[in-house]
Amino acid sequence: MSVSTTVPPSPDGTTNNTIIESMLDLEEIDKDLFRSKKLWLPMGARGVFGGNVVGQALVAATNTVPSKFTVHSLHSYFLLAGDHSVPILYHVERVRDGKSYCTRTVTAKQRGNNIFVCTASFQVPVSDTPGHQYPMPDVPHHSKLPSQEELMQSMVDNPKVPENFSEILKLRLAEPLALEFKDTQKHSLKDITNPPPRTQQAFWIKCKGTLGDNLALHQCVVAYGSDHNLLGTVALAHGATWFSRQKSNPRITMMASLDHSMWFHSPFRADEWMLYVCETPRSGSDRGLTFGRIYKEDGTLAVSVAQEGVVRLRQNNPTEPKL
Repeated sequence: MSVSTTVPPSPDGTTNNTIIESMLDLEEIDKDLFRSKKLWLPMGARGVFGGNVVGQALVAATNTVPSKFTVHSLHSYFLLAGDHSVPILYHVERVRDGKSYCTRTVTAKQRGNNIFVCTASFQVPVSDTPGHQYPMPDVPHHSKLPSQEELMQSMVDNPKVPENFSEILKLRLAEPLALEFKDTQKHSLKDITNPPPRTQQAFWIKCKGTLGDNLALHQCVVAYGSDHNLLGTVALAHGATWFSRQKSNPRITMMASLDHSMWFHSPFRADEWMLYVCETPRSGSDRGLTFGRIYKEDGTLAVSVAQEGVVRLRQNNPTEPKL
């Protein structure tokens, strides 16, 4: 099942491509060898957005399997931070081709160095069989919630918000984000700069614009989006965000993904609202573990996610050791 993000021009000469499609588009430069066209460096990040690399790697792998297969899982490791100014090369190894399953390993390189590796497994879909799932939690409907952009804009327009914080929000608003978010909890400025510790968060997510009906593209879009906010749940368990200002709360000095795994359970559309539930059972040794569940609006559990990452937290007022 190939992933094509190229949409024919409309009559007025413009294209229908969404931001997310341009972020996932790859150039095939040889058999099983692909090159990125666009990479996103989030504000304040050390390297290319991890979801950008995961999504593009899945695009590369998907483009080498027969159309009767669809991805059911992937397991990946981030080895080095990606440089957004240099294209990433994705080499696909055809590990196995079977009747029901096939496997691909994708190695991403920059300047001759391996920066990312991913193994994805594909299955020929089967008819409905007995199954079960965790129920979707009861949360406010997305239609009753403000978007992330609306929430940030309201703070920018609030004269009580400190100017330095307002300037950061303006820079965030200027970023060309490919996805839309709606947090299921309403947050005041105090909640953002001094959040109460909690080990779970949930938000609605979908891509901006409308995609075609190719399931493979929707899966790659969700692979891209699954890296958003997931690791931040670890910091949130300690009452920390990138905006933490209170001395009683630890500050984040570094966050970076180490590994990322996904399981695709059922078909879905990434251009429709889905609920992303993130939770963290454990952190320590400057690492944090997170799990995610992505539900369709009708309550179907469509995707499961797991990730461990570096999460370095330091107190704002550490006690000096006695000599």
